[in-house]
Amino acid sequence: MPKNFFNSARISEEHLAIALTQVKLGFWELDLKTKFIECTTQNRINLGLSADEPITEETINNAILPEDRWRRVEALVKAMHPETPTYDFEMRVRHSDAKIHWLQVRGTVIFQHSEPVRIIGTTIDISEKKGVEILRDELLNITTHELKSPLSVVKGYLQLLQKFIAKTGDSKHQVIAERAISASGKVERLMDEMTNDRLHQQSEMILNRDSLDLKELALEVISNSSLTNDGFDITLHTDSNDLIINADRYRIAQVLTNLVNNAIKYSPGESKVEIKITGDQAGIKVFVIDNGIGISEKEHTKVFEKFYRVENTSKIVQGSGIGLFLCSEIIAHHGGEIRIEANPKGKGTVAHFSLPR
Repeated sequence: MPKNFFNSARISEEHLAIALTQVKLGFWELDLKTKFIECTTQNRINLGLSADEPITEETINNAILPEDRWRRVEALVKAMHPETPTYDFEMRVRHSDAKIHWLQVRGTVIFQHSEPVRIIGTTIDISEKKGVEILRDELLNITTHELKSPLSVVKGYLQLLQKFIAKTGDSKHQVIAERAISASGKVERLMDEMTNDRLHQQSEMILNRDSLDLKELALEVISNSSLTNDGFDITLHTDSNDLIINADRYRIAQVLTNLVNNAIKYSPGESKVEIKITGDQAGIKVFVIDNGIGISEKEHTKVFEKFYRVENTSKIVQGSGIGLFLCSEIIAHHGGEIRIEANPKGKGTVAHFSLPR
């Protein structure tokens, strides 16, 4: 046996431990019969769990953002078959400091006599990687998408101007107005193409919080949407005069505008969209209700995944599948939750989000 064998082994273990910590790689194992879970300290850190907190299916599920839990469930179900025993997916977790971390989860199911008995897997914190992607692509992706709303307002004003000029009989200025409208349409198409070509994820975003009156903001969004969607009746109902929270006005406007525009786009043949805002000491809830084509229950959580398009709607409505993903990110970073549900009246969709005081 080499003289320095044990010393070399010790150094190798130290190097391995340091390397695993630096790359934020955690290991875990689940006994499918007893549901007992063993894991490394780094795996606890990745999930945002303390050293003395018991690690169970419940604590793991609670650590995952609600709109991402379906990814884990779907991956595990698929991996329970001997033909597809491995899985690989990404999810978001919220740590005790309220920061959101992206994790990449990989695992392999071990079978005995064709029966799954345990799972061995890893988690790795990829938040830094996501942050680098944002620095590189956020301007092109998110800004391009969010420019659509103000561009729609500009286009609406141009259309009103064109109608006014048409009544005057001024053919010269009529041509100018028509060209301006055509140019705005080309810009919209260009932004759609640029957004669809950029496949990247968002991790962290900077919030500029300030006192925000949600009723006032909702009325502003309704005004802008009504301008570009002539014939739609968008109503607002509130149950409280105290609808002021501390939030990023621009970001919440993005969410509300997206939800209202979606309600309109996915309601062919309808003419009404309703916004309801309720508030109590804990927080505020905002509901956007339509009577459109609706979304199947199995897709209520999937729609928040980036670039996901609702089945059988691509021929009805054009879109990039990024809007609800952005809404989910914004609300999550505000400490709230966002949901899509069926309209209890039997037709359409209810999109709602909550924001803590």
